[in-house]
Amino acid sequence: MQNRSLFIFSALFLVICACICGCTGTGSTNNPVPTATATPAATATTAAPTATPAADGITIVDDTGATVFIPAGVERIVSLAPSITELYFAMTDENSTTKLVGRTSYDNYPEEALKVDSIGGMTTGSSIETIISKNPDLIMSTTMVDMNTINQLRANGYPVIVFEINKLEDIFENIRVMGKVLNEEKNADALIKKINAEIADIESRPHETPLPKTMYAVAADPMYVAGSETYLDELITLAGGVNTYADTPGYGIVTTESIIERQPDVIIVIKGPMDSGLNMREQIMNNKELANIPAVKTGRIYTVDDDIVSRPGPRVGQALEILYSCISENAQ
Repeated sequence: MQNRSLFIFSALFLVICACICGCTGTGSTNNPVPTATATPAATATTAAPTATPAADGITIVDDTGATVFIPAGVERIVSLAPSITELYFAMTDENSTTKLVGRTSYDNYPEEALKVDSIGGMTTGSSIETIISKNPDLIMSTTMVDMNTINQLRANGYPVIVFEINKLEDIFENIRVMGKVLNEEKNADALIKKINAEIADIESRPHETPLPKTMYAVAADPMYVAGSETYLDELITLAGGVNTYADTPGYGIVTTESIIERQPDVIIVIKGPMDSGLNMREQIMNNKELANIPAVKTGRIYTVDDDIVSRPGPRVGQALEILYSCISENAQ
């Protein structure tokens, strides 16, 4: 039982990591280590990253509180998170002076990302040696990545920017900083305007009255849901719903009794965690204890692509479109 519980919690953590954040490279570990500094603050901070121009580069205070100097002329980039990879491709084009030379095995969008060499998993399986072999000028990551990996890379002299990317405002702030670092400020501004326009479009549409109580589940056994202070909570609100667990911060396990008590009108689930083939919708529909909650009685349990909906990146508009079609179905 203890081993099963450990496995469950490990799997759930990997699901969240994979969400937040679904050609052969060259390089040698004998290349000179680039000059860079990263001084961690005494404690981590959730303040937005800041960029300060310097004569020979940019100094970044990232979301871990670390001060990172990025030398001018950055060309080779390694991304340690799917959301960062998506943002990179969303703000670069054929005229860009940078190139993505490494990404994680979870980075499956856009199609161009699959042509980039994988350096392994996001939280486990990544190789320091493989990352270094890409001879990166800059490594970009998120707070979901193991800080031991980050610290080892920094100890080897590589500049690593770590982004908090849990909320919509995080996305916008990170786009601004990435725009400065990658010399893509014009494209970064255009991407922010595009996302804001997509959000405004969804907000302007009709919504159901009263707003449907909506539960977003990322695992069904045990039931693991998104609460307040999360990116998904914001999306539910923008799409015209009320998060059933808005009084519970972060992600957490909830009981069947709790779901019955809260009576969700809409339940949104993802495809089987880690491509397991598990049908979460069927699990809920076949749970006799949940037979009388509104979402089950009306069949309003929807399966969504969590690579699009759960990943806080440039596809916010697509995510909202999907959630709006589920939550505000009767208002369209």
